[in-house]
Amino acid sequence: MKAVTQAGYINLLPHRAAARKRREQAYVRLLGGGALLGLLLATGAGVVMQSSLERVAQRQEGWRQAMQQSDKVIATGQVVLHETAALAARQATITQLQAERHLWVAMLAMLARVLPEGVVLHSLHQDGSRLRLQGQAVSQEKVSALLLALGQAAPLSAPELLEVRAPAHAKHGMGEGAVELTVQLKLASP
Repeated sequence: MKAVTQAGYINLLPHRAAARKRREQAYVRLLGGGALLGLLLATGAGVVMQSSLERVAQRQEGWRQAMQQSDKVIATGQVVLHETAALAARQATITQLQAERHLWVAMLAMLARVLPEGVVLHSLHQDGSRLRLQGQAVSQEKVSALLLALGQAAPLSAPELLEVRAPAHAKHGMGEGAVELTVQLKLASP
């Protein structure tokens, strides 16, 4: 039979195992420290980015409010601009009417001077820069005399005969052959 000798394990270099164990512990500490440092850096970067985002959001909110205020100012300015344009248009119309008032007075004075005997006007109607005269004449010759007198007194008024017709019933003071007339004039200096 063979004798089995049991050889005992004898560590002749115990410092190698201790050194390995210290290296492993240092590695684990270094790994834990690195993870902790990475976590701290990530947290710090997150805090810095969050504060940066908050500043940007505050700045954007400030710009948004400034834009809303400027939109209100622009809207108010447009209202004022429209009101100013309306007032300017009114003022121009009033100025034009005041200028035309004297022309209409002169036109009516000229009409009173040149109206031939036997012609009676019973209606004057202004439509813009046109004046429509309606009346009666004792004959068609008096109508042509009226047109001729208007043409000579105020040639720029461009007198235009719109209608001549026999009256439906005889008016007071008009005899046989009387006609109703409608004449149109443009506003012009006599």
